[in-house]
Amino acid sequence: MKKICFIFCGGTVTMKRNEQGALMPFYDADDVLRLVPQLKDLADISVIKLANVDSSNIDPAFWTVLAKTIHEKKDAYDGFVITHGTDTMAYTASAISFALKGLHKPIVFTGAQKPVEDIPSDASHNLINATLVASRYPVGVAIVFGSKILQGNRATKVSESSLDAFDSPMVPPLGEISLEPAIFTRLSASGKVPRKLQAAFDPNVIVVQVAPGLARFHLRSLLKSNVRGIIFKAFGPGNIPDSLIPFLNEAKNQGITIVVLSQCRKGITRMQLYDVGLQALRAGAIPGFDMTVEAAYAKLTWILAQTRNKNVISRLFEKSIAGEVTIYD
Repeated sequence: MKKICFIFCGGTVTMKRNEQGALMPFYDADDVLRLVPQLKDLADISVIKLANVDSSNIDPAFWTVLAKTIHEKKDAYDGFVITHGTDTMAYTASAISFALKGLHKPIVFTGAQKPVEDIPSDASHNLINATLVASRYPVGVAIVFGSKILQGNRATKVSESSLDAFDSPMVPPLGEISLEPAIFTRLSASGKVPRKLQAAFDPNVIVVQVAPGLARFHLRSLLKSNVRGIIFKAFGPGNIPDSLIPFLNEAKNQGITIVVLSQCRKGITRMQLYDVGLQALRAGAIPGFDMTVEAAYAKLTWILAQTRNKNVISRLFEKSIAGEVTIYD
Protein backbone atom coordinates (compact mmCIF):
# COMPACT_ATOMS: atom_id res chain seq x y z
CA MET A 1 0.00 0.00 0.00
CA LYS A 2 1.43 3.37 -1.05
CA LYS A 3 2.21 6.03 1.52
CA ILE A 4 0.29 9.19 0.71
CA CYS A 5 0.54 12.48 2.57
CA PHE A 6 -2.65 14.52 2.72
CA ILE A 7 -1.92 18.23 3.13
CA PHE A 8 -5.05 20.13 4.10
CA CYS A 9 -5.24 23.78 3.02
CA GLY A 10 -8.98 24.28 3.44
CA GLY A 11 -11.49 25.12 0.73
CA THR A 12 -15.12 24.17 0.25
CA VAL A 13 -14.41 20.54 1.08
CA THR A 14 -13.92 21.58 4.73
CA MET A 15 -16.74 24.12 4.89
CA LYS A 16 -20.20 24.37 6.39
CA ARG A 17 -22.93 27.00 6.02
CA ASN A 18 -23.18 29.63 8.75
CA GLU A 19 -26.41 31.20 10.04
CA GLN A 20 -26.57 33.48 7.01
CA GLY A 21 -26.21 30.52 4.65
CA ALA A 22 -22.69 31.47 3.54
CA LEU A 23 -19.98 28.82 3.38
CA MET A 24 -17.06 29.17 5.78
CA PRO A 25 -14.30 26.87 7.10
CA PHE A 26 -15.65 24.49 9.71
CA TYR A 27 -14.34 20.91 9.53
CA ASP A 28 -10.73 19.99 10.05
CA ALA A 29 -8.72 17.28 8.34
CA ASP A 30 -9.71 14.56 10.79
CA ASP A 31 -13.41 15.30 10.22
CA VAL A 32 -13.04 15.02 6.47
CA LEU A 33 -11.17 11.74 6.63
CA ARG A 34 -13.75 10.36 9.04
CA LEU A 35 -16.53 11.31 6.63
CA VAL A 36 -14.77 9.54 3.73
CA PRO A 37 -13.73 6.26 5.40
CA GLN A 38 -12.95 4.57 2.05
CA LEU A 39 -9.71 6.55 1.86
CA LYS A 40 -8.01 4.37 4.47
CA ASP A 41 -8.51 1.34 2.21
CA LEU A 42 -6.73 3.01 -0.72
CA ALA A 43 -3.46 4.11 0.83
CA ASP A 44 -1.45 4.47 4.01
CA ILE A 45 -2.49 8.06 4.71
CA SER A 46 -0.83 10.60 6.94
CA VAL A 47 -2.17 14.10 7.45
CA ILE A 48 -0.60 17.53 7.68
CA LYS A 49 -2.99 20.34 8.61
CA LEU A 50 -1.37 23.33 6.97
CA ALA A 51 -4.35 25.70 6.86
CA ASN A 52 -8.13 25.82 6.84
CA VAL A 53 -9.05 28.89 4.82
CA ASP A 54 -11.10 29.98 1.87
CA SER A 55 -8.70 29.82 -1.07
CA SER A 56 -9.36 33.50 -1.82
CA ASN A 57 -7.02 34.05 1.15
CA ILE A 58 -4.20 31.91 -0.26
CA ASP A 59 -1.24 34.07 -1.35
CA PRO A 60 2.35 33.66 -2.61
CA ALA A 61 3.69 33.52 0.95
CA PHE A 62 1.56 30.44 1.51
CA TRP A 63 2.92 28.87 -1.68
CA THR A 64 6.36 29.04 -0.10
CA VAL A 65 5.14 27.31 3.06
CA LEU A 66 3.43 24.58 1.03
CA ALA A 67 6.44 24.01 -1.24
CA LYS A 68 8.80 23.75 1.74
CA THR A 69 6.44 21.32 3.48
CA ILE A 70 6.30 19.00 0.46
CA HIS A 71 10.05 19.25 -0.06
CA GLU A 72 10.77 18.35 3.55
CA LYS A 73 8.52 15.28 3.33
CA LYS A 74 9.40 14.17 -0.20
CA ASP A 75 11.44 11.13 0.81
CA ALA A 76 8.89 9.85 3.33
CA TYR A 77 5.94 9.47 0.93
CA ASP A 78 5.09 8.04 -2.46
CA GLY A 79 2.79 10.93 -3.29
CA PHE A 80 0.86 13.92 -1.99
CA VAL A 81 -2.79 14.96 -2.08
CA ILE A 82 -3.44 18.65 -1.47
CA THR A 83 -6.97 19.71 -0.51
CA HIS A 84 -7.49 23.26 -1.68
CA GLY A 85 -10.29 25.66 -2.56
CA THR A 86 -11.14 25.88 -6.24
CA ASP A 87 -10.85 29.66 -6.68
CA THR A 88 -7.05 29.76 -6.54
CA MET A 89 -6.21 26.07 -6.94
CA ALA A 90 -4.74 26.54 -10.43
CA TYR A 91 -2.53 29.39 -9.16
CA THR A 92 -1.15 27.26 -6.33
CA ALA A 93 -0.69 24.19 -8.52
CA SER A 94 1.25 26.31 -11.00
CA ALA A 95 3.41 27.82 -8.28
CA ILE A 96 4.26 24.41 -6.82
CA SER A 97 5.22 23.12 -10.28
CA PHE A 98 7.91 25.81 -10.48
CA ALA A 99 9.10 25.61 -6.88
CA LEU A 100 9.39 21.82 -7.01
CA LYS A 101 10.33 21.34 -10.66
CA GLY A 102 12.12 18.04 -11.16
CA LEU A 103 10.53 16.42 -8.10
CA HIS A 104 9.25 13.17 -9.56
CA LYS A 105 6.48 12.52 -7.08
CA PRO A 106 2.75 12.87 -7.77
CA ILE A 107 1.41 16.06 -6.18
CA VAL A 108 -2.33 16.01 -6.72
CA PHE A 109 -4.60 18.95 -5.95
CA THR A 110 -8.30 18.43 -5.39
CA GLY A 111 -11.26 19.93 -3.59
CA ALA A 112 -14.99 20.19 -3.98
CA GLN A 113 -17.81 22.38 -5.22
CA LYS A 114 -19.97 21.33 -2.26
CA PRO A 115 -19.00 20.59 1.36
CA VAL A 116 -18.28 17.02 2.29
CA GLU A 117 -21.48 16.59 4.35
CA ASP A 118 -23.83 18.10 1.78
CA ILE A 119 -26.15 15.70 -0.01
CA PRO A 120 -25.19 15.33 -2.75
CA SER A 121 -21.51 16.36 -2.68
CA ASP A 122 -18.62 15.83 -5.05
CA ALA A 123 -16.12 15.85 -2.17
CA SER A 124 -15.88 12.08 -1.60
CA HIS A 125 -15.60 11.40 -5.33
CA ASN A 126 -12.75 13.89 -5.78
CA LEU A 127 -10.83 12.85 -2.66
CA ILE A 128 -11.00 9.17 -3.56
CA ASN A 129 -9.92 9.72 -7.16
CA ALA A 130 -7.12 12.08 -6.16
CA THR A 131 -5.80 9.40 -3.80
CA LEU A 132 -5.99 6.76 -6.52
CA VAL A 133 -4.12 8.97 -8.99
CA ALA A 134 -1.44 9.88 -6.43
CA SER A 135 -1.01 6.18 -5.65
CA ARG A 136 -0.78 4.96 -9.24
CA TYR A 137 0.56 7.53 -11.66
CA PRO A 138 3.67 9.76 -11.94
CA VAL A 139 1.56 12.78 -12.87
CA GLY A 140 3.81 15.45 -11.38
CA VAL A 141 1.70 18.40 -10.23
CA ALA A 142 -1.88 17.69 -11.29
CA ILE A 143 -5.45 18.68 -10.57
CA VAL A 144 -7.94 15.84 -10.18
CA PHE A 145 -11.46 17.18 -10.20
CA GLY A 146 -14.77 15.89 -11.51
CA SER A 147 -14.11 13.72 -14.55
CA LYS A 148 -10.70 15.18 -15.42
CA ILE A 149 -7.04 14.69 -14.59
CA LEU A 150 -5.24 17.89 -15.62
CA GLN A 151 -1.68 19.16 -15.66
CA GLY A 152 -1.64 21.65 -12.80
CA ASN A 153 0.10 24.51 -14.58
CA ARG A 154 -2.10 24.16 -17.67
CA ALA A 155 -5.40 24.20 -15.80
CA THR A 156 -7.83 27.02 -15.24
CA LYS A 157 -11.13 27.26 -13.39
CA VAL A 158 -13.96 27.48 -15.92
CA SER A 159 -17.09 27.16 -13.76
CA GLU A 160 -18.17 28.21 -10.28
CA SER A 161 -20.82 25.49 -10.10
CA SER A 162 -20.11 22.63 -12.52
CA LEU A 163 -18.66 19.48 -11.01
CA ASP A 164 -16.11 19.69 -13.82
CA ALA A 165 -14.85 23.02 -12.55
CA PHE A 166 -11.49 22.95 -14.36
CA ASP A 167 -10.23 22.60 -17.89
CA SER A 168 -6.92 22.90 -19.74
CA PRO A 169 -7.86 24.78 -22.91
CA MET A 170 -4.51 24.59 -24.68
CA VAL A 171 -3.45 21.00 -23.99
CA PRO A 172 -5.35 17.71 -23.65
CA PRO A 173 -6.12 16.40 -20.17
CA LEU A 174 -3.64 13.95 -18.71
CA GLY A 175 -6.49 11.52 -18.21
CA GLU A 176 -10.08 11.09 -17.15
CA ILE A 177 -12.20 9.64 -14.40
CA SER A 178 -14.72 7.07 -15.55
CA LEU A 179 -15.18 3.86 -13.58
CA GLU A 180 -11.54 4.26 -12.55
CA PRO A 181 -8.97 7.03 -13.05
CA ALA A 182 -7.15 6.47 -16.35
CA ILE A 183 -4.18 8.26 -17.84
CA PHE A 184 -4.07 8.57 -21.63
CA THR A 185 -1.28 11.11 -22.03
CA ARG A 186 2.18 9.61 -22.03
CA LEU A 187 4.04 10.80 -18.96
CA SER A 188 7.78 11.20 -18.84
CA ALA A 189 9.99 12.53 -16.09
CA SER A 190 11.92 15.60 -17.15
CA GLY A 191 14.44 17.84 -15.51
CA LYS A 192 16.54 17.34 -12.43
CA VAL A 193 15.74 18.22 -8.86
CA PRO A 194 17.52 21.53 -8.16
CA ARG A 195 20.25 21.34 -5.55
CA LYS A 196 18.70 24.33 -3.80
CA LEU A 197 15.00 24.63 -3.11
CA GLN A 198 13.63 27.63 -5.02
CA ALA A 199 10.37 28.28 -3.20
CA ALA A 200 10.29 32.07 -2.92
CA PHE A 201 7.74 34.22 -4.76
CA ASP A 202 7.65 37.99 -5.24
CA PRO A 203 4.02 39.14 -4.82
CA ASN A 204 4.63 42.52 -6.46
CA VAL A 205 2.96 41.46 -9.70
CA ILE A 206 -0.42 42.60 -10.97
CA VAL A 207 -2.70 41.51 -13.80
CA VAL A 208 -4.34 44.15 -16.01
CA GLN A 209 -7.13 43.39 -18.46
CA VAL A 210 -6.92 45.62 -21.52
CA ALA A 211 -10.30 47.06 -22.45
CA PRO A 212 -11.36 49.73 -24.97
CA GLY A 213 -10.60 53.10 -23.43
CA LEU A 214 -7.95 51.95 -20.98
CA ALA A 215 -5.59 54.90 -21.03
CA ARG A 216 -2.01 55.53 -20.02
CA PHE A 217 -3.01 57.82 -17.14
CA HIS A 218 -5.06 54.99 -15.60
CA LEU A 219 -1.84 53.06 -15.13
CA ARG A 220 0.59 55.84 -14.16
CA SER A 221 0.19 55.22 -10.43
CA LEU A 222 1.76 51.78 -10.93
CA LEU A 223 5.06 53.44 -11.78
CA LYS A 224 5.13 54.96 -8.30
CA SER A 225 4.34 51.70 -6.52
CA ASN A 226 6.51 48.72 -5.67
CA VAL A 227 5.18 46.69 -8.59
CA ARG A 228 7.89 44.71 -10.35
CA GLY A 229 5.82 42.90 -12.93
CA ILE A 230 2.65 43.55 -14.92
CA ILE A 231 0.75 40.94 -16.89
CA PHE A 232 -1.44 42.44 -19.59
CA LYS A 233 -4.34 40.36 -20.86
CA ALA A 234 -4.38 41.87 -24.32
CA PHE A 235 -6.63 41.66 -27.36
CA GLY A 236 -6.38 38.77 -29.83
CA PRO A 237 -2.81 37.54 -30.35
CA GLY A 238 -1.37 40.12 -27.94
CA ASN A 239 -2.45 43.45 -29.34
CA ILE A 240 -1.92 46.53 -27.17
CA PRO A 241 -3.52 49.90 -28.04
CA ASP A 242 -1.13 52.55 -29.37
CA SER A 243 -2.05 54.78 -26.42
CA LEU A 244 -0.45 52.33 -23.95
CA ILE A 245 2.92 51.98 -25.70
CA PRO A 246 4.42 55.03 -23.93
CA PHE A 247 3.48 53.42 -20.61
CA LEU A 248 5.24 50.21 -21.62
CA ASN A 249 8.38 52.20 -22.41
CA GLU A 250 8.19 54.02 -19.08
CA ALA A 251 7.72 50.74 -17.25
CA LYS A 252 10.69 49.21 -19.04
CA ASN A 253 12.87 52.19 -18.10
CA GLN A 254 11.92 51.65 -14.45
CA GLY A 255 12.84 47.97 -14.59
CA ILE A 256 9.25 46.69 -14.50
CA THR A 257 8.73 43.43 -16.38
CA ILE A 258 5.79 43.43 -18.81
CA VAL A 259 4.22 40.13 -19.91
CA VAL A 260 1.47 39.93 -22.53
CA LEU A 261 -1.15 37.19 -22.69
CA SER A 262 -4.18 36.80 -24.92
CA GLN A 263 -7.64 37.37 -23.47
CA CYS A 264 -8.96 34.58 -25.67
CA ARG A 265 -9.70 31.34 -23.85
CA LYS A 266 -7.68 29.46 -26.46
CA GLY A 267 -5.44 32.36 -27.36
CA ILE A 268 -1.74 32.39 -28.19
CA THR A 269 0.34 35.54 -28.18
CA ARG A 270 1.70 35.96 -31.70
CA MET A 271 2.60 39.59 -31.26
CA GLN A 272 4.45 39.97 -34.53
CA LEU A 273 1.22 39.50 -36.53
CA TYR A 274 -0.04 43.07 -36.08
CA ASP A 275 1.80 46.34 -35.75
CA VAL A 276 0.06 47.06 -32.42
CA GLY A 277 1.55 43.85 -31.02
CA LEU A 278 4.92 44.43 -32.61
CA GLN A 279 5.13 47.86 -30.99
CA ALA A 280 4.65 46.22 -27.59
CA LEU A 281 7.44 43.76 -28.34
CA ARG A 282 9.72 46.63 -29.28
CA ALA A 283 8.80 48.29 -25.99
CA GLY A 284 10.18 45.28 -24.15
CA ALA A 285 7.04 43.20 -23.55
CA ILE A 286 7.52 39.45 -23.15
CA PRO A 287 5.01 37.18 -24.90
CA GLY A 288 3.25 34.62 -22.70
CA PHE A 289 2.41 32.36 -25.67
CA ASP A 290 -0.30 29.89 -24.57
CA MET A 291 0.13 30.13 -20.81
CA THR A 292 -2.88 30.45 -18.56
CA VAL A 293 -3.00 33.62 -16.49
CA GLU A 294 -2.58 31.44 -13.39
CA ALA A 295 0.62 29.89 -14.70
CA ALA A 296 1.98 33.20 -15.99
CA TYR A 297 1.33 34.94 -12.67
CA ALA A 298 2.92 32.16 -10.61
CA LYS A 299 5.87 31.94 -13.00
CA LEU A 300 6.59 35.66 -12.98
CA THR A 301 6.37 35.90 -9.18
CA TRP A 302 8.74 32.92 -8.95
CA ILE A 303 11.27 34.38 -11.40
CA LEU A 304 11.22 37.85 -9.84
CA ALA A 305 12.03 36.35 -6.45
CA GLN A 306 15.25 34.99 -7.92
CA THR A 307 16.63 37.78 -10.07
CA ARG A 308 16.33 41.44 -11.03
CA ASN A 309 18.38 41.04 -14.20
CA LYS A 310 16.00 41.88 -17.06
CA ASN A 311 17.82 39.64 -19.53
CA VAL A 312 17.65 36.66 -17.18
CA ILE A 313 13.98 37.37 -16.43
CA SER A 314 13.16 37.42 -20.13
CA ARG A 315 15.17 34.29 -20.85
CA LEU A 316 13.55 32.33 -18.03
CA PHE A 317 10.03 33.47 -18.85
CA GLU A 318 10.33 32.57 -22.51
CA LYS A 319 11.36 28.98 -21.81
CA SER A 320 9.32 26.06 -20.55
CA ILE A 321 10.37 25.42 -16.97
CA ALA A 322 7.76 22.88 -15.88
CA GLY A 323 5.79 22.18 -19.06
CA GLU A 324 3.64 25.29 -18.52
CA VAL A 325 4.00 26.72 -22.03
CA THR A 326 4.37 25.70 -25.65
CA ILE A 327 7.16 27.67 -27.27
CA TYR A 328 6.19 28.68 -30.81
CA ASP A 329 8.82 29.57 -33.35
